[in-house]
Amino acid sequence: MTRIKITDNVSLSTDLDLRDGAPLLKSGLSSLTTTEAQLFDDFNKPLDQTIVQTVALGGNFTSPNLLSGDLSLTAGAGMNCSLYVKKAADKLLFKDDGFSPLIPIAANQAWLGVEFDLSATGKVAASANGVGVSFEGDGKITCATDTLFSASPLPLLLDACGSGFSNFSLATNAEGIRGEAPNTVNVTEVSGSITMAVSVEQPFEMNALASANLPFNESASIQPNVTLSLASSLQVSGDFLVRCYKISDTVVRMGAYKKQGSTLTVSLTAAVGIEGKIGGDDVLNALLNAALPGVDVTAAGISGDTAATLNSVVKAGLNRNLSACLNATCSAAFAHEAALLYDVQLDGGDSAATDAALGSALGGDWTALEALPNVHCIRNIAVETVNKKSSLTVNLLGFYSAISTTDYLRTCTVLIDESGQMVITDKIDAARVSASTNPYAADRDQLRQALMEDFLCTATYAVASGKLNLNLSVMQSYHRYSSNMSGDEMRENVFLGYALGLIPNGSLDATLNDTPSFYHALVSAVVRYDTPALMDIFYKDPASQTQRSSAELEQAGRDVMCMLLDPSNPTDAVRLSILKNDSAWEQMDETGNIAVFDGIPELSGLGTTQLAAVEADWVSIVWWAQALAKIAPALSATTRALNQAPAANPSQDANFMKARATLANVLGAVTRNTNAAFVHGWGAAVMFALSGRHGSATMDLTWNSKSLHYQ
Repeated sequence: MTRIKITDNVSLSTDLDLRDGAPLLKSGLSSLTTTEAQLFDDFNKPLDQTIVQTVALGGNFTSPNLLSGDLSLTAGAGMNCSLYVKKAADKLLFKDDGFSPLIPIAANQAWLGVEFDLSATGKVAASANGVGVSFEGDGKITCATDTLFSASPLPLLLDACGSGFSNFSLATNAEGIRGEAPNTVNVTEVSGSITMAVSVEQPFEMNALASANLPFNESASIQPNVTLSLASSLQVSGDFLVRCYKISDTVVRMGAYKKQGSTLTVSLTAAVGIEGKIGGDDVLNALLNAALPGVDVTAAGISGDTAATLNSVVKAGLNRNLSACLNATCSAAFAHEAALLYDVQLDGGDSAATDAALGSALGGDWTALEALPNVHCIRNIAVETVNKKSSLTVNLLGFYSAISTTDYLRTCTVLIDESGQMVITDKIDAARVSASTNPYAADRDQLRQALMEDFLCTATYAVASGKLNLNLSVMQSYHRYSSNMSGDEMRENVFLGYALGLIPNGSLDATLNDTPSFYHALVSAVVRYDTPALMDIFYKDPASQTQRSSAELEQAGRDVMCMLLDPSNPTDAVRLSILKNDSAWEQMDETGNIAVFDGIPELSGLGTTQLAAVEADWVSIVWWAQALAKIAPALSATTRALNQAPAANPSQDANFMKARATLANVLGAVTRNTNAAFVHGWGAAVMFALSGRHGSATMDLTWNSKSLHYQ
């Protein structure tokens, strides 16, 4: 035994007996200081009767370098250490994250933890030695060792401190893990990156859309569903805790935990032979070649610097989308949450392979552990994320309106929104969806507005296609991600699920009321339509092509808007009262000028914010109703002309061309006057309601690491 002194540097002191050969003794720990007088009173009490729970101390070292080699850790001067006790009253050593096996504390048990704040220097990523997370340069890390005591009675605090400080170690290599004392947990808190083993098979849904110009490219076709192999592992960066729990002499539980309240970022890493290799410049090429069979992407101008630039945008979108999905899978909303967790049987399998895999994991690369027969995977969030990951929507704005697919690609660019959703669009047309801050960024609200416009055009042409045999695939998608979504924002999304008839009405009201914040919330809704369902959107009687009146359409729009509003919200309550007030609505229709709406009796007493919200509702609903009212007769005329035109070449028929021009002009006028009400899902909900819910709808909600799927 070797004794070191603990003192308050005034009048109190005592000696700790540390085991000979303890790592702290090798580093030259000579004494400890504290200002906590109660600690000295508690030294002669059993662990479960101590008063202090956490004590700050300063460790004095004659040789502060704790480790040799590439990883150099040193303890600074001052209060660089803490001592803490967890008792049966605490119930658990670590807070339950909902995924990790619990470490309960029984009545005759207690844990004592010793923690040091350390400075790290050197390029750890290049070394097999590490702390479970790869980082370069200088940084701060916190290392702790928790020791379990089971006895009746429990040992005195002074004796437990001797054992706890003796057990303090850093599991920086396989030898260190094998030498770690049973019933101890080594914990390292550090920022950096870890590599997770997972085969990324990314599904893409190609949402090809038409603009106002009627397409005549009869050969235009697209493979709507494409899957690419993109990576063999993910590099995940952020704030982590790495725990190494020596359950027994032969079993160790190793885990990397996402720090509570933090956000992770993801980068795909590719291996040789991966078809959409993220590390190269061929992801977009691979995607387009799969989606557009027979098209020469290089001949269309996507090569050289252009290809490199667009592929960098695609890569950023994929990484951003995976980051959102992975954070939604592992939100760490209320506790440090396991990202990777494995049980390793140290006396099983090939010991050399086991030690190599452990060493790689401690260097930040956890991929080798996955393949060992003596390793049991408890959790791998990369695998979870990829296995349940839905398709990534790629919106091709104006695709069906191009003269040819090659011409479309020749003038295209790629934009991405904040959740990684991708848009391929004409460079000139990109202005209507691009954000002002970045030429390759899509503004979320403007994108949803443009998607609603082009959905309306595509739906119209799908109904009118007839002999053109375009076989248009028509869908609406709604995506939303936030690292910390408010209750009001999530309520909007849930109400959309109610309106779509996917979520049982009211079933999530209690959750909305009881959850103050929705961490790493990811929302996705998709509605798909076949031609009969689209006919129901445009006509109340598709067989006779009898259209709805503007009043009927406005009523449908009002009804759906009511379904998306929260009556407990003061502004929404006012909106609801006006939406349900036939007299007020008729007066707004008659006035037709929002500048004088404050003269309408039912609106005269509203505040500025409330009046603006009511005005926005009216503009949105009236625009939408008038749009369908104008489109329906032009659509019917075009359909009749197409049915009467020669089957071989309808474009040579004068009557059809005239009807087609009228329809294109109507669509052009409609989309030029669209309104941003569609940004919150009302556009998708009202179209679905008008179809009689004859489309196919799905919705996924994820928050606080919980996922719900509806269809």
